[in-house]
Amino acid sequence: MKTKNKIILIIILLALTSYLIKTNKPKEESVEKVEIKSEPKKVFTMKEPEFWIEKLENKDDILMNSEKIVEYNNKSFSKVDVLADLWEHNPSIEKKELTNLINSISSIPKEERFNRDGNTMDKDYYNSLLNNLNLDSLSNTNAIKYGITIERTNFRTFPTYEPSYRKQGDIEFDRFQETAVYPLEPLIIYTKSKDGEWYFARMYNYVGWIPQDKVLLGEKEEIFNFINQEKFLVVVDRQVSIEDKLFDMGIRIPLKEEREDSYIILIPESGDNKLEIVEKEILKSKGLHLGYLPYTKENIILQAFKFKNEPYGWGGLNNTRDCSAFIMDIYRCFGIKLPRNTQDQGAKSLGIGYDLKHTGTTEEKLEFLEEIPAVTVLYMPGHTMLYLGKEQGDHYIIHQFAGYYDDNNGNLEYIPMMKTALTPITIKTSSGKTYLENIYLGKEFIIE
Repeated sequence: MKTKNKIILIIILLALTSYLIKTNKPKEESVEKVEIKSEPKKVFTMKEPEFWIEKLENKDDILMNSEKIVEYNNKSFSKVDVLADLWEHNPSIEKKELTNLINSISSIPKEERFNRDGNTMDKDYYNSLLNNLNLDSLSNTNAIKYGITIERTNFRTFPTYEPSYRKQGDIEFDRFQETAVYPLEPLIIYTKSKDGEWYFARMYNYVGWIPQDKVLLGEKEEIFNFINQEKFLVVVDRQVSIEDKLFDMGIRIPLKEEREDSYIILIPESGDNKLEIVEKEILKSKGLHLGYLPYTKENIILQAFKFKNEPYGWGGLNNTRDCSAFIMDIYRCFGIKLPRNTQDQGAKSLGIGYDLKHTGTTEEKLEFLEEIPAVTVLYMPGHTMLYLGKEQGDHYIIHQFAGYYDDNNGNLEYIPMMKTALTPITIKTSSGKTYLENIYLGKEFIIE
């Protein structure tokens, strides 16, 4: 009996133990399944740079590294007659050569012109301009001087601020305006106007009359040692303001020191009638980049779109720019030096060229355009633009331009733009032909 009771007791204890083990086991927590939703991919419109960048297969490829860009510039200076290596300039210039150079810019227009008051520019007025050229003061041999600009200014056709218009009141197109000249631009100074207020000068891609008070003279070595500082910033916004002065895209600013939140930059100032280099502390910003930007198609497009909706500025008037300066300033961000004017920029600059001049019909040009890579610069007489690519059967460009023509019941209607904008390549010129029909060249600024 005792044995039977023991067995029963053992069975009960085992059953109780098993029950306690089961009841003491922690309950599995119920896991609520959470559906993780990925954020929808942003859809860009064709008016945004990312739209065109996403179409590129090689957006990050380096088109030329820094060494190759230096080689590109050196070859350009030796082969392109409108570009000049100022460092290599002869220390003097003969009277005949300098007279011809001045006359190549300062020539009396053949058509009627009007001043700011709407009055005709007459013979007496032009004679006063010619007298101020001061050609009779030139020596047989003229020693050159060196200078540097201290703020945004202009090269003018004649040593005068007086504008010259083809039409009365057509103030957007001052025909005496040659080009804007940006701060920190080294110059060769050839001579001075008779009134003493203007220099006839050369920068690397242009010559003209520049206000004397916007230039500081200095020794050749002093200026180029300053400009060619190993450390430098590049303006990568459309414009930035430094010390209440405008600095345009592509300007190289010598850098002394980078701090956590600021830069110590070097700026030329006038002191005791000589050039002095002073330090200025400025806050870091997205508008300034340490060194040149990497030369990629993505960066070309990003820089181009920073000018979108910028007002048009003939020859750089109104602190803006025109079509060829739009292209020039984009490529300055990579350290590439191009000719200033459209004709020279297209025909004379080095690079990979795509000849559209000898393609006959519009259909043939469209077929040829299919073979041209996106982010190629296109040229037609008097105008240049950046080719972005194809979308829904149309080819698109971004460019800085005054306007275009459109069909209106069989007549051509002028559509003013006066800004940088994105358009199809099929907009029309005053002749009724499309831009595509007028384009004669595509150019990629690349050397092997």
